[in-house]
Amino acid sequence: MIENTALRSSVDRLMPDRTPEEALAALLLDEARRNLVKYRAIDRRFRQKYQTTFAEFRQKVVGADTSFEEEQDYFDWELAVTGIEEMEEEIRNLEALV
Repeated sequence: MIENTALRSSVDRLMPDRTPEEALAALLLDEARRNLVKYRAIDRRFRQKYQTTFAEFRQKVVGADTSFEEEQDYFDWELAVTGIEEMEEEIRNLEALV
């Protein structure tokens, strides 16, 4: 899979007990976990700010006359909630490979 000899050398040096594919999966798993932490922090910040869940906030905002800040928060919060779901699934998939 890894054609570049410099990359293969780095994998051999840094993760000698793993195949290149396992090393890649491990790195991707680390990145997915970092993203999950980031998205959960965003979700937590909005839960504290609005003292509600995203689902309840969505009901309040959709179709209502909201401020620019609330509208922007809605999109940012939706991105975080979607990101949490996607990263949790990605982590499950990658953990099966590592």
